[in-house]
Amino acid sequence: MRGLLILLVLSSMAFAQIRVTLEAPPPPTLTISADIRIALVPGLVVVERVPEPQGILVVYRSSRAAEVYAYHHRDLVARGWTRVKYQAGGGHYKSEYRKGRAKAKLEVRDRRGRIEVRVKEG
Repeated sequence: MRGLLILLVLSSMAFAQIRVTLEAPPPPTLTISADIRIALVPGLVVVERVPEPQGILVVYRSSRAAEVYAYHHRDLVARGWTRVKYQAGGGHYKSEYRKGRAKAKLEVRDRRGRIEVRVKEG
């Protein structure tokens, strides 16, 4: 009888299912100007955020410049920007974007374990 009771308890535990849904919060967004906003790459450590004239410099601890560039490119396109110019080579990516009359520039450089991202208006 005791064996049957243990079997019933174990079998009921085996059929129990728990559904867990995790929703990640949206990545923090930096506002550069009234027209330009960028989201920070989730999962990467931000080493520095330095405001610059008409833009911002964000430095990540990473060695994946292509992935960082692709993330920021997709973010700008999702916000309505259109890429009009693109250059790449040697861990350096540079793009220009337009949205109506507004212009933006995205530059990503690999600096040996640090990725520098510059976004500028105009």
